[in-house]
Amino acid sequence: MKINMDKWAGDIIEDEKVKNLPILFFPCLPTINKGVIEVINNAEAHYENMKNVIAEFPAMIGAMTGMDLTSEAETFGCGVSFSDTEAPHITGEIVFDRASAESLQVPSVNDGRGPVFVKAAGLAAQNITDRPTFGGMLGPYSLAGVLMGIERALKATIKDGQTVHIVLEKCTCYLIAYAKAFKEAGANGILIAEPTAGLLPPKHCDEFSSKYVKEIVDAVQDEGFFVVLHNCGNTKKLVDSMVSTGAKGYHFGNAVQMVDVISQIPPKYLVFGNIDPARVLNEGTEELIKETTKDLLEKMKPYKHFVLSSGCDLPMEVPIANLKSFFVALEEFNNGE
Repeated sequence: MKINMDKWAGDIIEDEKVKNLPILFFPCLPTINKGVIEVINNAEAHYENMKNVIAEFPAMIGAMTGMDLTSEAETFGCGVSFSDTEAPHITGEIVFDRASAESLQVPSVNDGRGPVFVKAAGLAAQNITDRPTFGGMLGPYSLAGVLMGIERALKATIKDGQTVHIVLEKCTCYLIAYAKAFKEAGANGILIAEPTAGLLPPKHCDEFSSKYVKEIVDAVQDEGFFVVLHNCGNTKKLVDSMVSTGAKGYHFGNAVQMVDVISQIPPKYLVFGNIDPARVLNEGTEELIKETTKDLLEKMKPYKHFVLSSGCDLPMEVPIANLKSFFVALEEFNNGE
């Protein structure tokens, strides 16, 4: 369904009540008796869980595809290990030097498992008509880091930047096509996960991440398509670089204090974050979850452009009861309790 996303964001900023959009998909799979392998390979099953997440947590202000951050690298040729109880993970890199960077082929957006996520987003956009649908994908430097191996990619940014740029240009070419596929399918936006850029100093973040993210943003973002840039690293000194991409939304992990980052971002942009998905939402008690969430909400009172979220993608093992406590905490806060 077409939505004016500029108005959607503006309404959130103007509303007196704080909204909630955690990166939530995999924890709800057990409630529909499905495993990870099925939903990352079957668009209808994937959409079924997107619909299920909204049914379980109707306060979610958007529907989101699952964040399987191996799909893009697998399409380029990386090996992937699969399990029904956790998100897939990459088993080995494929770019080792300048020669392998130059020989790397840009795959078609129709290859691999990307079309599963695109079709699922399209089904959601057609059938979940009371809120926007977001696709998810890796950012360019994070994808390059998977293809090269993170340690090799980080060293190369210092010693052999040209090789990294060769890989980044190819990654960005594919990711622009992937983002356009989500848009053409009817999705209302994408979340670009660029966590590896959080390991870079600001100058390198500009050169090796934000420059390429901006190319993606410029290719797809408009009043009907909203880009959120996620970085769960230590981003306090990277905010200016992130904002230079032109994305209209920014999502932060729990490695930073939200007040340190949101204070640097113009109030016209939405800022999402950042309850710890592991120690709080997965392992925490109901009391800890409520206390931590309300403490963050109190600190965010001066910032109308804040949207409550998890600090990162929620792992499958997060209990549904804990997620309910997270949503109840926001409801109680909005009601003055």
